[in-house]
Amino acid sequence: MGLDRAKNILDDKKISEALLERGISNLTCKDELLILHDGSDIRKKYASKLEDLGKVRDLNGKIINGYSSFNTVAVDLSGKEITLLSTEIYSNRSESFISQKDLLLVSKPLSKKASAEQAAHYEEIQTKVATEEYQNSSIVAKQQLQKISVALKESNPDKKLTHVIDRGSDDDDTFKHIDTELDDDFVIRLKASRLSESQCGLAREKLIDKTFENKNTKHYPKIQIKSKVYQNASCVVEWGEKLNGYNVIRVQLLTSEGKSIFRAPMLLISNKEVTCAEHAISIYHIYLKRSKIEGVFKFLKDVLGWEDSQIREYAAIKTLLTFCYFVAGYFYEIESALIENETIKFIAHLGGGKGKVTRTYILRGFAKMITKVTVDEAIEEFNITPEQIQEIMRMMRIGY
Repeated sequence: MGLDRAKNILDDKKISEALLERGISNLTCKDELLILHDGSDIRKKYASKLEDLGKVRDLNGKIINGYSSFNTVAVDLSGKEITLLSTEIYSNRSESFISQKDLLLVSKPLSKKASAEQAAHYEEIQTKVATEEYQNSSIVAKQQLQKISVALKESNPDKKLTHVIDRGSDDDDTFKHIDTELDDDFVIRLKASRLSESQCGLAREKLIDKTFENKNTKHYPKIQIKSKVYQNASCVVEWGEKLNGYNVIRVQLLTSEGKSIFRAPMLLISNKEVTCAEHAISIYHIYLKRSKIEGVFKFLKDVLGWEDSQIREYAAIKTLLTFCYFVAGYFYEIESALIENETIKFIAHLGGGKGKVTRTYILRGFAKMITKVTVDEAIEEFNITPEQIQEIMRMMRIGY
């Protein structure tokens, strides 16, 4: 099959459309959903020759090579049922990418003091903008929010959606877009640098330091954060502050000694009603469901090798990464049925499950089965005898 023909049959857009269509069909009966959105950097630290290779951050914040993605999953209110809906792979070094900084630059007249190089850059960005075929992280996020909301509510316009997003979408336009244009709810984490609204000529304060009107403390016998457990911890939730008309909630977790578990409190903003402690705590619990999409990223990277491919062509890279997301969606969808299948239990055991039947162990088991089939075929092809196999095993043991 020729490359051009392969692209027509299978590309990232068509795979993503198929994934969304299947996800929508599985969620038709759900009247209320949490829609989790999050970006995930696809790191290529040691790659240098891949097409349109962009810049991302590693886990320590250092700038390295890689690609970007914006992803969406839906979960029910309990957070137990996860449906993968969409992924968009892009690069901040591709021809179509225009940063928000450059968009702001061309929104104003070119300075008379601009150098020839600055003028050329200004004209280049203007030309790209005129085509209306450009993208950046903000545009990708907004387009996906729109696409997902419209698709989910097509069969049921009254379906209640709450978009849950991290600090990367701390943007007034995003709040307004979800609230007024999509007519959905949102719970979004604010950046720690966010300032309060100005009131009666008073200086604006950082919301993270401001005194909120209402406060409630809830005690927990035990809180587990990753692998660490805190006994007799407490959660302080504060509300009553507004930003652009939307409710701001501040959350702080404390140890039994009253020390903050995290370096700074968490700030959340929502268009949901917040008139009591129950509402405020509910919004915090909704945001905590965002960890579900982080689990999806871990599965994609650790099990499906999302960051391991070395294909050089950008279009092929996007297709492969989107296909991995599609495969992950399939495993999330059928997991409940798989765990009751005796054959699958054996496959998971083969993958190191030791009684656990999960997506990870199932795929590891399949990998071992594929290896076995490959070895069996090679043994048959080369007429390898049992005695020769024993000799090979002996050589492996003594490191021959």
